Amino acid sequence: MRELCRAIEMPEEVTECVVEIEAGIRNEAAEKAMEKLFIPETWMEGLAELKRCLGEDERGFKMLAGMLYCCRKTWRFYEEHGISGQIFVETMKCFSRFVREHKESYGVYGFDREWWTVRQLSGRLFRIGELEYEMRTEGGKAVIDLHIPSDARLERERVVLSIRQGQAFLEEKFPEYGGAKMQCHSWLLSPTLKKVLLPGSNILAFQELFDIEILGEDKEGEYKVWVFKRPDLLLTDLPEDTSLQRRLKGFLLSGGEVLEARGYLKNI
Repeated sequence: MRELCRAIEMPEEVTECVVEIEAGIRNEAAEKAMEKLFIPETWMEGLAELKRCLGEDERGFKMLAGMLYCCRKTWRFYEEHGISGQIFVETMKCFSRFVREHKESYGVYGFDREWWTVRQLSGRLFRIGELEYEMRTEGGKAVIDLHIPSDARLERERVVLSIRQGQAFLEEKFPEYGGAKMQCHSWLLSPTLKKVLLPGSNILAFQELFDIEILGEDKEGEYKVWVFKRPDLLLTDLPEDTSLQRRLKGFLLSGGEVLEARGYLKNI
């Protein structure tokens, strides 16, 4: 556990917690629940069972310890498919990234993204360069969902390199997904940002890589999580620490609304 935490750059304070917790969560019921985290059809069932096994878990460190324990099986999956240790580490850094994001939002380390990290654990999602690639089926066809980690650098050359590396990775390791359509559902593709950001923005350049479909108003407020870090704040209380926060908050206060969008990768 310490070796894994060190590799994925987990904060030392959190590492000490999960190392202490790990031994106490290894029991038959928890192990059975953890097995379900490796099958997409049983993700939610497994998480619910594991939460019952773990009991009170205010900051989510028991769940974090359980998922990091599961990484042993994920590592074996990587070995069986000939996937590099570097991709394993970069993919599993999601755990330390989410822990740090929790502190940025709430002032303390915590973990509350178990509903998302089942994708990384089960070998359905991989970090290749700046972007993440999730394999799934839609209408019986293979598709790739592109995700943008919060620490991704969106300079066009970096994004294009990631996409080309991602396509090559999929063609080699999971050929059934090698030529699959790549799509992205993200606040970063919102056409609203063209009214907020300055020309030359990396985000606007990222949008140009996609054919964008507008889905309507962003009623879930995804942008609040990623831009303002706190989805529970009133509009007037949103922070203004960055130029994007200031510009978007001003736009919202003037009556603007953020539109939700999905993009389909163009040939690049």
